[in-house]
Amino acid sequence: MLWLFPILLLVYLLYRARGQRPRPWAGVWLWRKGKRRRFRPRLDLRLLLLLLAAALLVLALDDPPLGPSPLVLVVDASASMGAREGAKTRLDLAKERLLPLLERAPQAVLVRAGETPKAFGPAPGVALRDALLAMEAEDRRADLEGAMALGRRLLKAPVVVATDGPPPEGAEGYIGVGSPQENLGLVAVDRGFLALGNSAQRPLTAEVELGGERLRAEVPARGYARLPDLPPTFAARLVGEDALALDDGAAFGLRRPGVDYPTLPALARLFALIGVSQGREVLVRIGVPEGAPETPTLFLAPRGGAPIPVLLTTPHPLLEGVALLGEALPPPPRPQGPWRALAEGEGGVGLLYVAEGGLYLPPLEALQDKPFFPLLVHNFLKPYREVRTGLLAPEETLLPTPEASFLPKTSGGGGRFFALLAALVLLLEALLFRRR
Repeated sequence: MLWLFPILLLVYLLYRARGQRPRPWAGVWLWRKGKRRRFRPRLDLRLLLLLLAAALLVLALDDPPLGPSPLVLVVDASASMGAREGAKTRLDLAKERLLPLLERAPQAVLVRAGETPKAFGPAPGVALRDALLAMEAEDRRADLEGAMALGRRLLKAPVVVATDGPPPEGAEGYIGVGSPQENLGLVAVDRGFLALGNSAQRPLTAEVELGGERLRAEVPARGYARLPDLPPTFAARLVGEDALALDDGAAFGLRRPGVDYPTLPALARLFALIGVSQGREVLVRIGVPEGAPETPTLFLAPRGGAPIPVLLTTPHPLLEGVALLGEALPPPPRPQGPWRALAEGEGGVGLLYVAEGGLYLPPLEALQDKPFFPLLVHNFLKPYREVRTGLLAPEETLLPTPEASFLPKTSGGGGRFFALLAALVLLLEALLFRRR
């Protein structure tokens, strides 16, 4: 399109140069004052047709699309998109830039990218307008890759991602929103532990209200700091305002998880010592796993082989504080499914196994008198005993900064149409002004 005006000027100059007498401009009325002071407009139709044909040829070479194309729009709904940018939030800015694209799309899929992506459509873009405007930013993270995959499954079209982070790999279009902002937030809690994060390019002083007291901590630029000497359980809140309010409060507490276990004296004593309640949040079963557990489950083998010493253990949170090396344990029957050995004996024989949400141990009678057994079960139940509230996502508190935006390269299709029109215009010029 940059060549349109130079080419039109060239056609005009060549046309004027070949004539013997001056010709008027195409499409421009030349006003001449006569004796009776009347204006007589004149139009050079031949020059107008030549200029029109040249313009159509330039458009044909540019090969523009015949109309708007379908789109998949992915919107980051993580908490950092709720950071304030003046009177608006980052998500508000993303909505303003996405809305024209959505309303022009003849067919579209809109995907809210939170911890679990949620799709709207396929439907005409204008029908998804209300779904876009109703989105809120509040999730701990955004699964952009999962959201893109979901959108592509529903509609084969270019994907445009609106986020305050860098463009995800594979996105055909990207709209980056946000600017560097100063923000403090609570990014991690544990038993007697609290960490703060700072998104600013300079150190900031955080003031935290905790247990009726106000504590201060210096947080380095784009870094973290901790508050020492805290009680085992607590609730904390940052004092003051910053760019993001969702990370200003957090708490840590303990609870009694509901455990369903066989009525065996050894297990009753163990869970009374650990402190649990009756329920089905965690299961204890005697048997050999036949796959990944659907509910968090502690399996105890019904039988085992001759005891062999533990020679190798894999680093894992379940083994924190557990001394297994040198212990003699009977190898349980090998489980089926995605279980991997947590402790091995001679020859790589598995003695303890772990899977997502599952722990598989040798028979109970071989473990009940071992000093490490209560600690091992305590570690397995630990995620279900601890309660953390608040956003607690460091990457959200640090407020990512976007990169330069870009839109998908539109596919052509109009080139042949404009070339045909140019040919028809030239044919018309030849018929009207053929040499005699």
